Amino acid sequence: MNSKRTLLITGGSGYLGRHLIVPAARLFTVYATYRTHGNEIKTGYPVQLDLTDRAAVLNLISDLAPQAIIHTAAANPGAGQDMMAINATGARYVAEGAVEVGARLIHVSSDVVHGGDRAPYDDDVLPSPLNEYGRSKAAAEAAIAEVDPGAAIVRTSLIYGLEEMDRGTESFVQHLATGEPLVLFNDVIRQPVWVETMVLALLKLTNLEFGGTLNVAGRQTLTREEFGRRMLAWWQLDQIGELRSGRAADVSATIPLDLRLSVARAESLLKMTFPGVDDVLARGRKNK
Repeated sequence: MNSKRTLLITGGSGYLGRHLIVPAARLFTVYATYRTHGNEIKTGYPVQLDLTDRAAVLNLISDLAPQAIIHTAAANPGAGQDMMAINATGARYVAEGAVEVGARLIHVSSDVVHGGDRAPYDDDVLPSPLNEYGRSKAAAEAAIAEVDPGAAIVRTSLIYGLEEMDRGTESFVQHLATGEPLVLFNDVIRQPVWVETMVLALLKLTNLEFGGTLNVAGRQTLTREEFGRRMLAWWQLDQIGELRSGRAADVSATIPLDLRLSVARAESLLKMTFPGVDDVLARGRKNK
């Protein structure tokens, strides 16, 4: 008889979801949802799901009756999807389902809910988004807090790993392959988080009663240019094209500039240290 608890991971075919499933499967019976790329899910039980279909979301959660749900699924900028419908309305449906079956809900949000002009941001600071993606993620947070006040809402930054290229670096490589110069912003400040840190934090939260917003990000602050150059160098792709330094402020008023997050509460609650990029890279080079 299977004595494992059941965990539902939404967005199982995404970057974070794929990294989360394998360690989660050691602890739970895992079901992982996907929209179009079910072949990306290598373990657990893949389930196709349209987050904008309320009946489908509620029926799935009711049928599975999971003890925990980690909601990682989201529509990202440039994907040609309705971000408000998927990110905000979809999150509301997931929260409704979680409440109906009594599941512990952990929702993955973003530092981009902030406006970038009042950093560093504590965990409980109200959102002030500048762009459509940020507004959709802020609306998701509000919906989840309204429906399921006990849910954990994790605000995080750029997620990266050393074994699989992250989406941001992948987009840089694709741009460089066109032969056009790549401009990296030197005025955008973030706290990139190692995917292994993020995975461990999310799994620990399944066993805690914490409700509300929580910042989970790497300790080290880097400009988008510094982080981009480090990642391209790690993948030995920093010489494939021309890299230039530029300012986001000269390009658009909708790009938040300083998204530093205070992580002391999360490190204390989770009994973890969130390593910075340079520490993670040093560890990776040592283990090569």
